[in-house]
Amino acid sequence: MPKVLFVAPSAYLLSGLATWLDYLVPGLAAAGWDARLALVSGSQHHRPERYLAVHPMQNTLIAHNASGTAEGRCRALSQLLSESRPDIAVSVNIPDLFVAINRRRQDQLVAPHAAMSVHGIEAFLYADARRYGAMLDALICTNRLSCALAESLGGMEPSRVLYSPYGVNQSVRSTSPEAGDRLRIVYAGRLETAQKRAGDLVGIARSLREKGAPFRLEIAGDGPDRSALEAALRAEVAEGSVHFHGHVPLDELKSRIYPTAHALLITSYWETGPIVAWEAMAQGVPVVSARYIGSGLESALLDGRNSSLFDIGDVEGAATALSRLWLEPEVGRVLSAGARRLVAERYSISASVQAWSHSLRAILGRAQLSAMSLAPGPVAGRLDRWLGPMRAESVRRALPLPGPFASDAGGEWPHAHSKIESDAAFWCVAERTDTRSQPVGAIHVA
Repeated sequence: MPKVLFVAPSAYLLSGLATWLDYLVPGLAAAGWDARLALVSGSQHHRPERYLAVHPMQNTLIAHNASGTAEGRCRALSQLLSESRPDIAVSVNIPDLFVAINRRRQDQLVAPHAAMSVHGIEAFLYADARRYGAMLDALICTNRLSCALAESLGGMEPSRVLYSPYGVNQSVRSTSPEAGDRLRIVYAGRLETAQKRAGDLVGIARSLREKGAPFRLEIAGDGPDRSALEAALRAEVAEGSVHFHGHVPLDELKSRIYPTAHALLITSYWETGPIVAWEAMAQGVPVVSARYIGSGLESALLDGRNSSLFDIGDVEGAATALSRLWLEPEVGRVLSAGARRLVAERYSISASVQAWSHSLRAILGRAQLSAMSLAPGPVAGRLDRWLGPMRAESVRRALPLPGPFASDAGGEWPHAHSKIESDAAFWCVAERTDTRSQPVGAIHVA
């Protein structure tokens, strides 16, 4: 039975990645893999016990780094690989895994195939792919645009770029929601601006009011912009047309929120799913969505067939699409049926697990790449400057001594090593690539 190990953060309890791992690891085990999850741990932010309380999983492994240094992360992961001996190790936003695998290859120790799972459309991810490309056996992307950018910006050979999408349970509503006295619209996701464009909810709510469409916007989510959004929508909250639920667990979304929803609203700038869309569509909830970057090559959301689409930031267009669901109930029924078909055909959990299993077996069928030359990791304080990172880490472990303070989870266990921001030039390339009828280079589906 081949072994695959997913190495993931433990600091993010409410992320879509955690939901994905919840079904993928046991799904692969049922498909003939010895599949296990390894969580990274630190003294401040990454606490596996908190993660597992929300996302319980059996036989989880822990890679603990008490020092907080890059050398400490490498050693913790190398020890994890030595003890678990996987055939494939998949990084879930833990690039230190590549450093650990590369060192084991250099030292002629048993090392797994190295795979990077790509869950975002951000410049630093493709910069990391280029940085470690000479030793990366494969990139596994959840979105077709991600595959194309892995080749054009990440410099990966097409044969090492694999596509394996997300999946959700096919639990469809038995009946359509009653019309009631207003249109029930759900926004479910992180309340922030850069990616999710949650601020567009203000303009959409006001445009709906101007159009005279009775509505209730149910906002299920939390995030850095929640307070500002609540302040901007204070009048709508007072009159009952907007309600903030805070974070709502997926089971509660499916049992309490979605059954009476007429639409799921997505305002995002970019997405690689989103899983929330597939979850709602699996229950037959019509999706009204921005044409976010990542939706073009994926070709899943089809305007008028399984969803209603508007341009990014077009709050008037969003309100018009939502109003139509109220004025023409038959439109909602058509979109609902199309949504259910889409999930059944492309985004079920069984389809996702099968795609991941095929991708992993494709990786096993190839010769493992050799080690590459890597620049030394970052220096962590005076001890590193005096003794060098490797000797300094040995001293820290022997005494023991505390390492550098990490102000956030990304400082304790970085989710990328490349310090490249997604600037205007990057988004221009991403958007141009996403709107082509064919991706840049071939996309290989194992």
